[in-house]
Amino acid sequence: MAPKIYERDDIKSSDEMLPGERSLLLEDDDAANPTDRKQESDIDIGTTAALAFTMLVQSYLLVSVFPYSGFMAMFLIPGLNEETAGSYAGLIASSFMAGRTCTSFHWGKAADRHGRIFVIRSSLLLSAVFSILFGLAPTFHVALFWRFVLGLCNGMMGPIKTLVSEVAHGNQKKETRMMALILGMWGYGFLINPAIGGYLSDPVKQYPDAEFVEVLEPVLKRSPFLLPNVVGCLFCLIAFFLVGHFVEETLPSNKIEHFSLSAFVSSVLCRCCRGPPELIRRISSIGLFQRSHSSQAEVSESDQNKYELPKWLSPSPSTASLFVMGRQADPQSPEASQNDNADKGDQSPIEEEEKAATIRSLWGRRATRQHLLVYWAYSFLIICIDETFPLFCISKDSGLAVQEKTIGNLMSGTGLFYISFQYFLLTGLVDRFGLYKALRIGAIMSVPLCCLIPTSLWTNLGAPQGQLTVTTLVFLSMIYATIRVFSSVAFSALTMSTNKTVEAHHRATMNGFAMLGGSMAKAAGPAFAGLLFSSSVGHITPPFGSVLAYMVISTMGVCLSFMTFFLQARQT
Repeated sequence: MAPKIYERDDIKSSDEMLPGERSLLLEDDDAANPTDRKQESDIDIGTTAALAFTMLVQSYLLVSVFPYSGFMAMFLIPGLNEETAGSYAGLIASSFMAGRTCTSFHWGKAADRHGRIFVIRSSLLLSAVFSILFGLAPTFHVALFWRFVLGLCNGMMGPIKTLVSEVAHGNQKKETRMMALILGMWGYGFLINPAIGGYLSDPVKQYPDAEFVEVLEPVLKRSPFLLPNVVGCLFCLIAFFLVGHFVEETLPSNKIEHFSLSAFVSSVLCRCCRGPPELIRRISSIGLFQRSHSSQAEVSESDQNKYELPKWLSPSPSTASLFVMGRQADPQSPEASQNDNADKGDQSPIEEEEKAATIRSLWGRRATRQHLLVYWAYSFLIICIDETFPLFCISKDSGLAVQEKTIGNLMSGTGLFYISFQYFLLTGLVDRFGLYKALRIGAIMSVPLCCLIPTSLWTNLGAPQGQLTVTTLVFLSMIYATIRVFSSVAFSALTMSTNKTVEAHHRATMNGFAMLGGSMAKAAGPAFAGLLFSSSVGHITPPFGSVLAYMVISTMGVCLSFMTFFLQARQT
């Protein structure tokens, strides 16, 4: 039968169309109206600002602990010193990402089911609570536990990346500008948030004469690292308000499912009791099955008459559908075999696109797999640099032997260089060279340059202990800012190119999968960096231990840069 051709006034509404039809219509409209596309290249300031601040909060939750993680380990574990605290500091930093690894993919699926805004605001609210509990931790094991739970509740990154791509509506220039600002704020947060954490940690030691310290001295002596986490809690609440008022949901309303806590608890209990989750999705308050977890949940009257229902089930569409599903789930049932054959032979491309994305289906895409592997490897190396740098700064034998406040000054100088170049460099490189060449330039000019950081040991010769010369401050600020600027270029280009390897309605799930692997990489990174630095400093003549640690990370960065030349775009 020939497909029906609609006249212009006979086109279906967007709510009635399937995703494949809707995307084709959007492409036709964009091609026919280039002026509209040019006007749409202007970014929404409210949405961009709210998402940028949320990204800043996300990076604060992750990296604000880096400057004081070593001091926190020494405070909670008696007998540790600056040279032996590295591995314990790495555990504190890694526990956050270890928790996020367990839930990243599920947060992504929740964003495709309940909406991107719902997931972001839920994560912010939960993070506000557990940040305070982490700051109040009385022992090292309790601190690890609350840091792990804080990671479990963190699912913001994937939905934010998905929102940027969907708000742009396929306009690459608009997407690049938004990505430069929003992911740029993530990179900027990696610079200023450790500075904030360093300034606010252990205020009794750093600011003994301050009035607020005298007032809160009993609490701050018992929990010297509470203040940075209180600030993190306030940041989360501010972002919760901004996202709710300035960011619009991009998931179509007909695809959003209302979240019910009772239904969620019921599904968890079903899994725990090894019940059939594919048959039961929601249980109503009166105990009847409202909906089965299948596209064939609605059953016609003919289906009800076709099967004989058990006497203990009163006939209704819900019970009939449950019984039919049970018959179809039986592998020996003739109806099941007929349906399987029909599903295999009669599926259209649009029906294939409607299928929910799974880890297996995403991993089966060659282009998606290649991009995710590079993303995970890059996440591992960047977090290694961010964890190693504070350890290098506090080390007395193979480092600069400075305190938290000096590290904060150094990060502030780095941030000044970063904000001066990041946005213009990213947009300029992508506009001139495209996504993949910009990605390769960012990879080459970021991680491999970390081998230059130990040069500061020579520029700081003759300086009083615990202080930095102006030359050292400027040199380290420029080197670290260069690494962060080009890493922002690499991450932004990699995120945009990875989003293009899947359909629009699979992006949140794919970004959840990317977060899963990225969280594992970022959990392993601090532990690896702490162990690498402690072992190098402990077994190699000072100050060459830190030189070896940075050379290892730099060599791995060169290998990663080589991998970027093998990335391929999605073949449509």
